Amino acid sequence: MKKHFKDIFYEDFLESPTKDKFRELLKNNFGELDEFDFKETWINKGKLAKLVLAMGNSRGGVVIFGIKQKDDGTFEPRGLEKFKDDADINNDLARYVSPNLHYEIFNFEYKGSEYQAVENKKFQVLIVNDTPDRLPFISLNQTEGLEEDTVYVRRGTKSEKATSEDITRIIDDKIKTIYKDGSDLELNEHLSQLKQLYNELPQKIKVLIRKGEPTEFKKTMLNFAQKIGKIYMESEDEYEEKSNPNYPEESYEAFILRMIKQKKLKIEKVLDLK
Repeated sequence: MKKHFKDIFYEDFLESPTKDKFRELLKNNFGELDEFDFKETWINKGKLAKLVLAMGNSRGGVVIFGIKQKDDGTFEPRGLEKFKDDADINNDLARYVSPNLHYEIFNFEYKGSEYQAVENKKFQVLIVNDTPDRLPFISLNQTEGLEEDTVYVRRGTKSEKATSEDITRIIDDKIKTIYKDGSDLELNEHLSQLKQLYNELPQKIKVLIRKGEPTEFKKTMLNFAQKIGKIYMESEDEYEEKSNPNYPEESYEAFILRMIKQKKLKIEKVLDLK
């Protein structure tokens, strides 16, 4: 499916949030989107926590401070009087948002710009990262504009309480992420690597059972050889093969058999047969 140009701008900015990319993002503005929220000034800690939680539960997002949202859907870059200290922002959120919810704060100031709308203005950007493996994010305490023990989601351009359908989607996202193989290897590649690891360990090892000892006849010959200054060769050491104590107790074949049984059980549970 071909991506919309607004998605390309959004992803490009998230990949590297620079002053130049932020300026271009504002020049090519698309109005307030599900992933974006524009605020003229910093909002109170309850509303901020609600917005951050909602974005965290909705695959992340961006909050831009210093932008006035107009009634017709367009916006005006007004800038902030001064930057809000990162420590103050973190303190505002600490009592209400789990530390597992990851966000970043960026400060952009334009003392001269080819885009006149941002010239000599300051903006702050709060990026809420998409971390589905840590879902869901639940409000830790209550304050103005925020309820305790509540899951919020981004619906359209608003932050609202999650419905049962939203909760199901959030849990599904978490499960899919946890059980997704981050290495992107196919099953046959995993098995091939496992087999190679097994092959690195010898299943059998040689153990010395008798050190070569000369017979009585050879002892006589040894004495004779010593007398005439010749070399005498002793009998060779003898070995036998024993199981390697460091070899995995479960063989490769036994592991595959166990995985087949586990997969069958999982399929039966999905089909509600057990």
